[in-house]
Amino acid sequence: MALVGLQMLLAGEVLAASLDALDVGLEVWDADDRLVLYNQKVNQLHPDYHVPGNIGQSFEALARGHLARRLIISAIGREADWLAHRLASRGVHPQPLLQEFSGNRWVNIYESRTAEGYLVSARADVTDLVVKGKFLEASNHYLAQQSATDELTGLANRRRFDEALSSEWLRAARSMNPLSLLMLDVDYFKRYNDHYGHLAGDECLRRVALALGYCVRRAGELVARYGGEEFVMLLPGADEAQACETAQMCLDRIQSELLPHADSPASRWVSFSIGVATLTPDAARPPSTLVNAADVAMYRAKSDGRARYRLAGQADWALNQDLPGNRYANTAPPPQALRSEQGARF
Repeated sequence: MALVGLQMLLAGEVLAASLDALDVGLEVWDADDRLVLYNQKVNQLHPDYHVPGNIGQSFEALARGHLARRLIISAIGREADWLAHRLASRGVHPQPLLQEFSGNRWVNIYESRTAEGYLVSARADVTDLVVKGKFLEASNHYLAQQSATDELTGLANRRRFDEALSSEWLRAARSMNPLSLLMLDVDYFKRYNDHYGHLAGDECLRRVALALGYCVRRAGELVARYGGEEFVMLLPGADEAQACETAQMCLDRIQSELLPHADSPASRWVSFSIGVATLTPDAARPPSTLVNAADVAMYRAKSDGRARYRLAGQADWALNQDLPGNRYANTAPPPQALRSEQGARF
């Protein structure tokens, strides 16, 4: 009998040593959810998580103690809800349960029940994987932002504008709401560069971008750098009057910046020529319809003396500009684009 007892004692010591040698934290709970045993890896994952006196205590009682010590980061501020959900889901997770603990440590918890109703819980440290995953996610988010952002001005770039225009065009067509577009060009910008230098020109464009940003007022509105010294402002839901009001606000804002432009015949200060176009989209028509009309109206503003805006008229919508590259290369639009629409606004 003594020999059998010694063998059982040795077997128990071997089992305990074997469990402690595992690279995962291990807990065993009985059918009444009371702690039967744990290995030392649990305390390596979470310092002082278990002590010998915990043996025989229920999971709920121990969990309440862990919550009181704020060991479970994801439960802070919602302890009661967290505990209720955790008790209801004990041993029924089809996938490992990822938990964040103090010290920025992340652990996957695997739970399964034996035929006798015991619950075996294994804990694996996945901190490195989670940190690397978060870093990759942040990097992807940064790259996505960079691909949609103009590097010089910080505004949305042409790609982001094209995506937004397509999306808002279809949305407005479904809801039968108006969609407006402002196309803005910095007047005599080549002369500005020639007079002040390209570094000053870059700073001028950044100041222009800031000024336009102040003119965005409603949710969903987008300001983008269209290319060179051209900018666009997409105004979902804005009717003709609201779009013209925004155009005037842009003119007033850039005037208030008082950016000197000594070589501009239009103004002593940096100014815009703006084309405004508004319509209720039709899904059967391409979004470029709106861009083309705003483009023609902008060139009319240029031909009328710059530092002003013009509203797209019926003749502008009738122009067929859907072919790539069909943009005017000078400040004199074709005759039909110069016809003044009734009620043209300055």
